[in-house]
Amino acid sequence: AGTPWGTAMTTPDLYDILRRIADPAAPRDTAYGLCAATIPNRLFTAMLFHEVTMEVERLFSTVPDVYPVRGRKPKRDTAWGTKVLVGRQLNVGSGAEDISWAFDDDDTILSLGLTEVLNVPVVCGTRVLGTINFLRDTPPFGEEDAALAQLLAATLALRGD
Repeated sequence: AGTPWGTAMTTPDLYDILRRIADPAAPRDTAYGLCAATIPNRLFTAMLFHEVTMEVERLFSTVPDVYPVRGRKPKRDTAWGTKVLVGRQLNVGSGAEDISWAFDDDDTILSLGLTEVLNVPVVCGTRVLGTINFLRDTPPFGEEDAALAQLLAATLALRGD
């Protein structure tokens, strides 16, 4: 695996990315853009979790014409919501069946050719602040992607916004 620039990511590269994401002076969209650029994807979104209503609200999207900012999705009584938002677990899926399990708008996602998904809760203490979500066509997300995404999510949680 490598960076989107086609070269292997070094420890100093990763340190610099995480430092820039954690910088409270950096605009939130800059931090999300860095997350999006760190793991190869065709759609990246960052969602805010509204715990009382069990909804997620889109704060950032790399495909805003299809997935605009401020769009909301209900997650109450869904297996995905229980796993990711309540259980604070990663969701890694591969194929149309996994996309359909995770998303009500699976037809739209699949029409974009996206069959691989990595959803990561952004957690501060025991509170889920939101999620970061990576989708692509190939290859499936692996352990390295999952570990890196968890590091990105933990760094976003440090920002507190």
